[in-house]
Order: sequence, then structure tokens, then C-alpha cells
Amino acid sequence: MGSVVSPLGPLAVSDAAAAIDRLFWRAGFGPAPADRPRLREAGLEAAIRGLLAPRGAGALVGSAPVVESDGRRVPLQPFDRWGHDQLWWLDRMVRTDAPLVERMTLNLHDHFATSNDKVGNARLMLAQNRLLRRHALGNFGRLTRALLRDGAMQLWLDLPGSHRDSPNENFARELMELFTLGSGYRERDVREAARALTGFTYDWDRKRFGWDERRHDPGVKRLFGHRGRLRPDDVVRLCLAHPAHAPFLCTKLWGYFAPGPPPRATLRALVRTYRRSGGELRPVVAAILRAPALYANLDEPDMVKSPVVYLVGALRATGTPIVRDSWVWLLQGMGQSLFNPPNVGGWPVGEHWLSTASVKARFGAMSVLLQQHEFADDVVPQDETPEAALADAVAFTGAPWTSTATDAALRSYAASVTSRYRSDRHSTAERRRVLRHLLLAGPDAQVH
Repeated sequence: MGSVVSPLGPLAVSDAAAAIDRLFWRAGFGPAPADRPRLREAGLEAAIRGLLAPRGAGALVGSAPVVESDGRRVPLQPFDRWGHDQLWWLDRMVRTDAPLVERMTLNLHDHFATSNDKVGNARLMLAQNRLLRRHALGNFGRLTRALLRDGAMQLWLDLPGSHRDSPNENFARELMELFTLGSGYRERDVREAARALTGFTYDWDRKRFGWDERRHDPGVKRLFGHRGRLRPDDVVRLCLAHPAHAPFLCTKLWGYFAPGPPPRATLRALVRTYRRSGGELRPVVAAILRAPALYANLDEPDMVKSPVVYLVGALRATGTPIVRDSWVWLLQGMGQSLFNPPNVGGWPVGEHWLSTASVKARFGAMSVLLQQHEFADDVVPQDETPEAALADAVAFTGAPWTSTATDAALRSYAASVTSRYRSDRHSTAERRRVLRHLLLAGPDAQVH
């Protein structure tokens, strides 16, 4: 039994080991198998504190990858080679010692969804990525104000060139609808905010962002009932002060850690925490990680892994480094390309990830992963028992959660190989391969 006193009330879990696994999947990319004994001995609260401890971006464990690309092995070149920006971030997720920081960076990339399909500049996209990482557990207001001047965001939502005579409403609308409020504003508020946001510039020839006071609308605007000669930072300030902001953001944050809306009492507590902290993300995330609802249904995980979380979790569990560029198109087949969300609303969630095509792509991706761990048939003892074969697969895949029905099916399959092929060395070795693949790509592997 583990017990934690949290701002949301006492949290008691009957299976502390399962709770820690849940914590690291929801707040990271699964527990590192080598760390699991230490984490279970220290307990759930110590594990939560450890995730929240980093004050910076964290360190990367191990060597920087050399990737097989176009028939050659080359260091990652995120600015210059197709897909290497995505590989660069995947490598960070795989090797980070601060998984919550990296997971929050991914969450914020979805929240402030910006696509390089339109921006067309990997340097700007990676600069935004570093900005999100710096503020991953920091102050949401400071992050939003920084993104107002972020080059990738400005190009994505057409801020440069928005002139006092013809204000562009894209940034104003998405700032309210998707980034800060969700509801509680009117079309007039969007128009007035767009006026206040005029004046930003971009020199396409010199690739420089700037500000031209002559292009800014200096007139009086009225936003959410406030009148004045509002400027860009005033728009952000008034959005963050709006009564709808804290409930909207806390609900959105909760959705990155748990399926479904937060319980009403939980949401009220999260809103109080957010407001009292002055808009800090760390205490809100801390409260979410200590919320009893996060640990519901430990024996039946009900949150579908996004393709990135699924892939990175498998790579981390099996100790597989980024050494090939095929992960880029494999992720695309699963439905998620880093730095390329489908629209400003971000990626879908839940069962939307699991189509016939995307599940097939997940299955294929695990085949590629296992190719990096291929072994000769004679490595496996010809008389290996079904129990030993299954134990090998469980250890190799990081002891993932499996249901009772899956456990029975895996045991049945392992035993059937012995009964059919008693003297066939290849079949005995193939059993190991199949069991590993089933644990990585089967139905239970898709949820956490």
C-alpha cells in the first residue's frame, strides 16, 4: 500500500508498483527498466518529486547518435537534412534524464501547435522547441508572451505584415480559442485584439523579425470590457486575466495526463493552485500527478498512447538508440510527425490514433525496432522452455503491463511451439522473436 497526501486529498493506491508505472507513462515515456527497482523501493511520492525536480532542460544520457541516412552513417544534422529535426527530438526523448520536462515540451508543442509545413524553417522550429522546453514547468504567462515574439509562431499565425489598415485576425483568434480561453470572448474581442497586435514585421530577404511603430494601430481598443490604447502585451495580459483562462488551461493540462475531463473537485483545486501560484505550471502538474483520478483503473489502462509516446517508450524500454532515419516515415505512417501537427488545433487524441492503417504501421515499426536486436538462431538453447522464452521477452521489453487474457494467450502460444517443434532450432528462436513483437505491438502495448 502506498499513501500520498496531496493538495487534492489523500491518495492511496493498492498497487504502488503499478502506480509508478502509470506515473512514468503519463508523465514521461514509461519507466526505465533499470530504474524500476529503485523507484518501487523509494515509493510513489519520491517518484513524483523526482520527476518534478529538474529546473532546467535535463541532461542526455549516452552518446549522440550517428544515423544511417541515404546509405551513409552521419551525425544528426537537424537544420540541413530532411527528417533530422524530428530525429533530433526523438533522440532527446529517448536519452533524457528529465522525462517530465520532455513530455511537457511535447504537450506544449501540441497546445501551441505550429507546423513547419508553413513555417518552412527548421532553425525557427527548433528555436521554438527550445523555448517550450525552457518553460515546460515554468510560468505560462511568460511563455505565452515569449511566443508572441517567437519567429515560428509569428509566421505560422501571420503576425508579420498585420497592418493598422488591414489587421490579420489569425493570432488573436487562436490566442483566445486555443491557447488561453476556449470560450467567453466575442468576435468584437477578436477584431479589437487584432488591431492591438499590428506592427510586427518580417524582412523575407534578410530573414529578420522586427517592429514598425508606424504599422501599429495606436487607437483606443475595447477588449473584454477594458478600454485603452492597447498593445500586443496588453492582449496577452487581458487573456490571462480573463475568468475563463484558468479553468480552460487546467482542463487542457489534465487532458494530457488522463483521458476524459477532470472531476469537478479536482478542477477547482487545480484552478486555485494555478491562480495562487501566479500562473506557474509546475505546481499544477504536481497536483495532477498526485490526483487520485490519475491512478484509476490501474489494472485496465485506458489512455491510448500517441505514436510518439508509443515509439519513444518502446525505444527506451528496449535500450534502442536512434541510428536510422526510417523512424521519420514510420511515425508519419502512425499518424504523427513532430514539428508538423495537422492544424493549429494540434493532434487528435484517444481512439482517433488507432485506425486500421495506423495500427498496421505500429506493428511494422516494432519490426524495424527488433531488427536492431536481431540474433542468430543458435543463440537460443534448443531446449528452451516456454516459461524461459516468455521471461526473456518480458525482460527485453521492459516488463510492460499485460492483461490476464493476454498473459494466457502468450503462455498458450509459447507452449504450442514446444509441442509442435521439439527439435527445430529455428522455431525455438523464432518463438522469442514473436513473443517480443507481441509484447511491443499487441493490443496491451497501445495503452497506458
